[in-house]
Amino acid sequence: MTLARLLRYLRPYRRRIAWAVAAMASVALINGTAVLLLKPIIDRVFIAKDFRMLGLAVVVVPLLVALKSVASYVQNYLMSWLGQKVTQDLRADLFRQLHALPVDYYCSHDSGEILSRVTSDLSVLQAALNSVPLYLIRDTMTVLFLLAALFYLDWRFALLSLIGVPLTGAVLYVLGRKMRINSLKSQAVLDRLHQHFQDAIQGLGVVRSFNYEDALLSKFERANDLFFSPTMSYLRATALAAPLMEFCGGLVAGVILYLGGSEAIAGRLTPGAFFAFLGAFFAAYAPIKNVARSHSELQRAMASADRIFQLLDEHPSSSLPNESVGAFAGVSEGIRLEAVSFRYPERSALALDRCSLEIPAGKCTAIVGPSGSGKTTIAQLLLRLHEPSSGAVLYDGVDARALDPRSLRSHIGLVSQHTALFHDTVFENITLGRGVVTMSEVERACRLAGAAEFIDRLPLGYQTRLGEAPPALSAGQRQKLAIARVVLKNPSILLLDEATANLDAASEAEVLAALRLLFSGRTVLLIAHKLSLLPDVDQVVVLNQGRVAEQGAPRELLARDTLFRGLYNLQLASALDARTPPA
Repeated sequence: MTLARLLRYLRPYRRRIAWAVAAMASVALINGTAVLLLKPIIDRVFIAKDFRMLGLAVVVVPLLVALKSVASYVQNYLMSWLGQKVTQDLRADLFRQLHALPVDYYCSHDSGEILSRVTSDLSVLQAALNSVPLYLIRDTMTVLFLLAALFYLDWRFALLSLIGVPLTGAVLYVLGRKMRINSLKSQAVLDRLHQHFQDAIQGLGVVRSFNYEDALLSKFERANDLFFSPTMSYLRATALAAPLMEFCGGLVAGVILYLGGSEAIAGRLTPGAFFAFLGAFFAAYAPIKNVARSHSELQRAMASADRIFQLLDEHPSSSLPNESVGAFAGVSEGIRLEAVSFRYPERSALALDRCSLEIPAGKCTAIVGPSGSGKTTIAQLLLRLHEPSSGAVLYDGVDARALDPRSLRSHIGLVSQHTALFHDTVFENITLGRGVVTMSEVERACRLAGAAEFIDRLPLGYQTRLGEAPPALSAGQRQKLAIARVVLKNPSILLLDEATANLDAASEAEVLAALRLLFSGRTVLLIAHKLSLLPDVDQVVVLNQGRVAEQGAPRELLARDTLFRGLYNLQLASALDARTPPA
């Protein structure tokens, strides 16, 4: 099954494969022909002293070497090209698949495991595609041509040389199964090693500030030790294959040497024929060993291919555009959550539990509540990053699942507490998904977002590449770039998910001033922990344990004995305590 799927990736390049196979056949044929030349050279040159045969040999042998060199270059180049091309196609399919998978998939799988499949497994497969077909096809044909030469020279000894074939096949079959199983085990452990490396790099500041280096190293060493055992089992099976084949071949060679020598001594076999036969027999050793080694590499590659195709076989997101039935034109009435429940993968508790609320069009609605109450989950459901377990999200009464998600998201602008910046220029980071955009449009968006001043100070301005040090942007500067993205997008719905959570007071004031410029005429959903940031909202929705506990205008909720007033007073008291100097 796995091999058949790999062959489908090779199918578009049938012509190049045909040329590569033709070159391999040429190399194999020349190898077989060269062995047959031993008979006339020994019998007629060294025994019969035939100078004409010597001259012919001097011409033919270099010619065969030249032809073999050309064919070898063609086969090596074409197989390397095919390996690169198939890997490129697989890499593109994997990249598309990673973007098509639902967000739920990433909630239940380690990023280290995913990265291992698209890096290590793909590298193993590429190495195998470059060499394994070359050895398997060329060397198998070489063995067949040499076998034909053996039958041509003496069919009795040729049959005798085939005695070791069934035993060799059985050895390769048994060892091959072990190689594939242990390769799968070692790749699974390698996933955990990659995760350890990723955790160590991303959490370097935390690791050092908590003096966690020794404990983290201890965990890594345990995982590293677990990687050793299945890898050595694979290598033992690989190392055992060639010696076993050589041992079987050595036994057969001893019998042939005795019987053939007896025939030559008795005069029933010429010295040239005898040495040509031995030459063909021993010449088959190298390609047979290559086939055995290729078999072990093939098993490892098949294990990696299994893991790659497992990832490709994961069900894509149900929110892909071609599965939707309608475009989204914006909201004129409002957004409604009707008895929405949602549970994250591998979590027992509900993030939202039959949650119902109204978000009026053209108004600013704030969602507040304790940590874990489901605030961010609502934003993700509105963007269709997740789908409700039950209930529905309605835009002007239309179920979001009946809308093209790309069309829906084109009307929504998101500013979250974690701004993702890509390894690209400032200009490209701001114009994400916008197609053709002029520099004047980008500059205007940055001025409105308060980002133009610090961008002008960067080494190359808008062409400065981000994600590399230097420059290092502050949290406030990153948020201003996120706001500039939204300004340029000009969405009708604005989602602000803790947009100022990681900012100091000065940066927070600047970002809020830029955000307030976007509120007019838009449907705004403001998710916030800091309740002091809510003077501009039209209504507040208070979540508690995944349900709506309260809903109303801020002043109304503060005037009554509500959960909102308790949270507000608690934050206010904490702020006053923080400002009061110690006695």
